[in-house]
Amino acid sequence: MSIYRSGELFRASGLTLNSNSDTVTAGTTNSLTGSTAGTIDVSKVSNGLLVVTAANAPTGTTPALAVFFDVRDALGNWCLVSNATAISGATLGTSGTTYGNISTGYQLTDIGRIRWVLTGTNPVFTGVSFSLYGR
Repeated sequence: MSIYRSGELFRASGLTLNSNSDTVTAGTTNSLTGSTAGTIDVSKVSNGLLVVTAANAPTGTTPALAVFFDVRDALGNWCLVSNATAISGATLGTSGTTYGNISTGYQLTDIGRIRWVLTGTNPVFTGVSFSLYGR
């Protein structure tokens, strides 16, 4: 049974994002539920807000972080349901917070995931937190 607090569905903090990774993986613990599945149960919500915070300045040359939210269809395909550029419509190039809608008018399915794209030369973002709220 999942535990939801104030509509929050997922929370992870202190993550390091680098070129070796591009999604929340099975090793990442959802601190709200204790699940380490890597996927997020969005079956009880129709839309939401994804908040991303980078606590530390990134390293590398011209680093940029674009974060997306995808849902999985019945055939196992991942479909983008956030802004096509990044959740906020822009990339994050320094420490700070960005956020964005996760439905953009699409129907959410049962399973979702947080995905990102890093650009620049040897980009690394540390101290990254994700919070996903649904309604």
